[in-house]
Amino acid sequence: MSATDAFQKILLINPPGKIFVRQDGGIGERKHCTPPLGLAYIAGNLIKNGYDVEIIDALAEGYSNERYIKPFLVYGLDINEIVERALDAKPDVIGFSVLFSNRIWETHEIAAAIRKVLPDVTMVFGGQHPTAMPDQVMKRPHVDFIIAGEADQSMVDLMEALNDRLEKPQVKGLFYRDGNSIINSMENVASSVDGNGWKYYERKDAPVPSELDDLPYPAWEIFPMDAYWGSHVRIGGGDVMRERFLVIMSTRGCPNVCTFCTSPLLSGYKAYRRRGNKEVIAEIRHNIDTYNIQEIQFLDDNFFVSKKRVKDLCKMITKEFANDNVIFSVPAGAEANAMDEEMIDLMAAANFHKVMIAIEAGDDSVQSEHVDKKVKLDRIPALVDYIRSRGMTVHPLFMIGFPDETKAQINKTLELAMNLNVDDFFISVATPLPGTPMYDDCVERGILVGDFDPDNLRFSLANIELPDTTKEELETLRREAWLKMKARNNRQTGTVKKGSFKEFEKSSDFERAGITVDTKNLQ
Repeated sequence: MSATDAFQKILLINPPGKIFVRQDGGIGERKHCTPPLGLAYIAGNLIKNGYDVEIIDALAEGYSNERYIKPFLVYGLDINEIVERALDAKPDVIGFSVLFSNRIWETHEIAAAIRKVLPDVTMVFGGQHPTAMPDQVMKRPHVDFIIAGEADQSMVDLMEALNDRLEKPQVKGLFYRDGNSIINSMENVASSVDGNGWKYYERKDAPVPSELDDLPYPAWEIFPMDAYWGSHVRIGGGDVMRERFLVIMSTRGCPNVCTFCTSPLLSGYKAYRRRGNKEVIAEIRHNIDTYNIQEIQFLDDNFFVSKKRVKDLCKMITKEFANDNVIFSVPAGAEANAMDEEMIDLMAAANFHKVMIAIEAGDDSVQSEHVDKKVKLDRIPALVDYIRSRGMTVHPLFMIGFPDETKAQINKTLELAMNLNVDDFFISVATPLPGTPMYDDCVERGILVGDFDPDNLRFSLANIELPDTTKEELETLRREAWLKMKARNNRQTGTVKKGSFKEFEKSSDFERAGITVDTKNLQ
């Protein structure tokens, strides 16, 4: 970086959020307000390399600003506010994070509006959706570049290329234009899996940082932290227990390749990478001392897969933070096969307050077809009971509606969920995300529902035509199981438990978590 660089100021934008509103005005999803860890890492590395960075977190800063754009409730800053902020920032480059496919539409609208008033600004898209569908996204004239995968280092390299210190083909995971052609900087790199417009790369080739300990801490100092702490619902629909919380990653990537998961797309094919436990402890201490943090959520794709690492980390947490009254959890879900009683004991001692178990399906054949980690279902009841005996709440994660899944197989999953001695469970509808084998399979066989739109995904609705279960039946089965679970008076969920930041007492509180408008009047 030089003082005379033409490209020096970067504006990073996290777009508004949205949730689907059913025809009856009901809500099948919840608002969330999670600190954007990926953007914070990118910002931190840009700052480390001498660039000026500004943030607009449109979702967090406009969290209470809700408007109905049929059939979605969109929440976040209005486009006009974002455009005014961009004008004030006077950036050379704007980076847009599109973490989920259902936020690409709003991101395009924002970028197009900014382009009208800042015609010369360089625009970069990154995240799951642009990585999965780069050719489609690059068709938009306001998109100058796409950075695929994890952009911590690639964004810095792109800035270096814009300032003529690197050539664009040297930037990993970069899509750009050369005349009327779209160029992929990794076109000649061997891939492990070739999908429809996307590829999985081995760790050595993937556009991801290899040495995680070399990255600076996320630059939370330039983010609107009070907005995250002040929102009604944060991670996973309200599962944060303390007001002042932060997110952290101790590993990236996953050694498994489930058909529905985008981890291999973003983080490399089986490209599991670990930080040193001492580095993780140092970052937690930094967050506590700097931000007075009371709760840490690990956002690892697969936190538990390395038993020794987890056990050692728990011992270090217990020793280092014994007097800090900080609690811990892992919202992404635990790999049940990796958990044993010693690990659970160490987690309890380290003040982990709940365990999300990623079970996915209650049928062995569905596990074999779609769930690469192949959960040993016979272990689950005893595992649940032992976790609860150690004072932690248990919240399994399930999915129904996989391709070719029969009603009998769906019912096995629902029966397992209802029969486990858990505090809460989450049942989602299988959603074919662009950039996954499941999505390509559904497209190739023509089994996506008629109104499926990859730019406007609806996570609470059926997305796949099933052999003996209608769309309406699947959604009803999911909702009925959810209501039965919420009616259990002898259970406590992480959000109802006394001492939590936001207490939900009825099923309607959970369903409408964080929503202030009366959706019944929106139709």
